[in-house]
Amino acid sequence: MKTKKFAAIGKALTYFHLLLLLTACSLVEIKEQTNILNSLGEITGEITVTLENGHNLNAILLTKENGFLKVGNQYSVGADGRYVFPVVPGTYYIAAYVDSNNDEEFQLTEPASYLGITSQIPQEINVSAGEKINIENIRIEGIIKHIAAKDVIQDSPLIIKNIGRVVSIDDSMFDRSNASIGLWRPVDFIEKIGGGLFFLQAYDKNKTPVLFIHGINGTALDWETTIASIDREKFQPWVLYYPSGVGLNQVSDYLIKSINTLQNRYKIDQLYVIAHSMGGLVARSFIMKHTEGKSTVKIALAMTVNSPLNGMASAKSGIKYSPIVAPSWRDVAMDSAFIKKINAWDMPADIPYHLIFSFESGEGDDGVVSLESQLPMKLQAEAVKIYGFNSGHASVLREDNFIILFNTILKQSLHNP
Repeated sequence: MKTKKFAAIGKALTYFHLLLLLTACSLVEIKEQTNILNSLGEITGEITVTLENGHNLNAILLTKENGFLKVGNQYSVGADGRYVFPVVPGTYYIAAYVDSNNDEEFQLTEPASYLGITSQIPQEINVSAGEKINIENIRIEGIIKHIAAKDVIQDSPLIIKNIGRVVSIDDSMFDRSNASIGLWRPVDFIEKIGGGLFFLQAYDKNKTPVLFIHGINGTALDWETTIASIDREKFQPWVLYYPSGVGLNQVSDYLIKSINTLQNRYKIDQLYVIAHSMGGLVARSFIMKHTEGKSTVKIALAMTVNSPLNGMASAKSGIKYSPIVAPSWRDVAMDSAFIKKINAWDMPADIPYHLIFSFESGEGDDGVVSLESQLPMKLQAEAVKIYGFNSGHASVLREDNFIILFNTILKQSLHNP
């Protein structure tokens, strides 16, 4: 038993140090950015509207700059009226508006409200490190007529602007070197690369969206072979590109916000969700929040490939012994609060879930994730079908047999809505 334990610890530490070398970044830089992520707080709340045309709701997170309020983030609110903003410690303001012309920017002619509206002075929200604040309900009853609404600078971050942006999978932002930045320097990634939910072709209402989610230290290139194989006359590929060092709750919250935005923009009927490795945990968290939020977008297919559905023992060891721990490691660790929460939830019976696992000959894993973690009994019971491949963790995505199976499932799902 001791030999196995030390082997797991050694594997985690070796992986950690190899990634440090790949980033070409000092421990000091990595620690600074990890500390920023670990200090994040959260502002949550709810919006209600009394107007008949109160659809396409957006919550806005504002900061003050040179006496003006500046948009720092925006959240497209779903049917439940809820929103969530991750924030670094500081002072913020919250507003909300009805996007009447569907341009995703606030105009003075659009119904709106903000925290502090009764006194006509925006109320400050002071957030300390790690603090979670649930603010009072914001009620939109009409157009704001006083001066506070005029002093707003609109400049959303890249990760918001990139929702639904059309790009090529050959875009340089998907380079492998950027994946390491996303893992170890996620603040730099968000500021300089952005990430986002990208389209690989212009939106077409007659084609089913297929959303691909990569895993830790990954990019859209992980899915390049799979994406190249799909029938573009029937399906349109989307890719979620995120810094894989951030907490997985934040990634799934961003995905909720993105799908709400795209639903407002295009009136999407259904969505297929395909995830690899750690992306499977993001996908499960997203689908859980999506169904609880009563979204009108139907998840018509869910698929996880070689995902650590029961967590990673190596990540748990890494948390104990590594000098720096990325927040995503804490979530993916075996027995983490994140793993327990998403696995306590039950996948709805009306969402067809396909579970794919891999193993290498003579081994109890795919080279990265153990079979025990890929195949927890509860999730096996939720799956409509389970498929196994004698293949490596990432190489399975490029194998002919997997590609054939994947496209067969896509076509069957299309014919059996």
